[in-house]
Amino acid sequence: MGNANTNFKGINTKRATSSCGDLQNQVIVDFTGNSSLTSRESHQSFSNTSRPWFKNSKKRWKRSVSSHDISKTAWPVSRIEQVFLPEFPSSPQVRNQQFAIVDDIATGSFGKVFRIQDLKTHNYYALKVLPKSQIIKDNCIEQVKNEVLIQAACGHHPFIVKCHSYWQSKKQLFIVTDYIEGGELFALLKTYSSLPLDLVKIYVAELAIVLDFLHNAGVIYRDLKPENILLDREGHLYLTDFGLSKWLSFGVKTRTLCGTLRYMAPEVISLQLYGHAADWWSLGVITCLMMLGQFPVSAVANENNEKSDNRKKPGTLPDDIFIDNASKDLLLRLLEVDPTKRLRSLRVMKTIAFFKGFNFEAIEAKQVRPSDILEKRFPAGPPSINEIHFNDF
Repeated sequence: MGNANTNFKGINTKRATSSCGDLQNQVIVDFTGNSSLTSRESHQSFSNTSRPWFKNSKKRWKRSVSSHDISKTAWPVSRIEQVFLPEFPSSPQVRNQQFAIVDDIATGSFGKVFRIQDLKTHNYYALKVLPKSQIIKDNCIEQVKNEVLIQAACGHHPFIVKCHSYWQSKKQLFIVTDYIEGGELFALLKTYSSLPLDLVKIYVAELAIVLDFLHNAGVIYRDLKPENILLDREGHLYLTDFGLSKWLSFGVKTRTLCGTLRYMAPEVISLQLYGHAADWWSLGVITCLMMLGQFPVSAVANENNEKSDNRKKPGTLPDDIFIDNASKDLLLRLLEVDPTKRLRSLRVMKTIAFFKGFNFEAIEAKQVRPSDILEKRFPAGPPSINEIHFNDF
């Protein structure tokens, strides 16, 4: 779910205009999210405390009373708040930081995303609001906890949206992240269909760099798709929405069926054990979209194709499309059905023909502006609607 609504090279990315529901036009929240509602347990009852009879216990009695004078017992925490603790601290009281909701950005399966402004610094952020009732109903409590913990831990990476704060009210969860103003990669592909090859190289390199980082950090992303990839003003990519991500050590496998069907690897669809290689399949699907403007054959069995003996192999490239050998080699490596043979390493990717002579260090340092390449290729702006053939979307 994206979090931007301004234009990147002629793209209107605002996708929702609904009201903010329970939120007011101005909300007052704890941006740091450092405080939580806790209870203090008293180890001595003072309802019947009286002055001690012996002089040698007088000082001890005074110290005991004075130390408990500043101790206050909090009200019991409700069950609907307790299940989200300690990851989402409770913030029922008014805090020092104030934020104003500027507008709606997007609406997802669980909740809404708003653009908000810090009234003190005037900086913009994205606020994700999730209803607790829906999360509990769908049994996604651990999932949403993993989302904030993973994004907060990995947000320092140059291609990951930083998570600043998260907390809960009685009915909702709130997650504050950086506001990335350039829109989604999805909108860029809808506007331009296929992208210049030089730009594809940059975007594949940036995504490979962030996947390599996540996998080495013990995280599998599991929902890599253009809607979860944001662009800044210079066109650099940022990964957002870690709702399906999971802590998964390198070499360990899982079996949960989750993701977006078009981008799911064959081993995920077939309910086999899978690992980090599933993310590299998704990268292959996105790379095919950026190069050709079309999807490869999906791993999801088509009803008509199931009845045919000549059903195409998952990952097969679109017919009647011209593509150079180096680009085809990259796609076939990423869209390999066997995860043990699939290209699933940044180190190996740097050695293939498609990236011959390519400077990955410059990409990671953001020394190359993707927007410059797009402007050079399309000086008059996006192509007309008649030039676009993006029927798969």
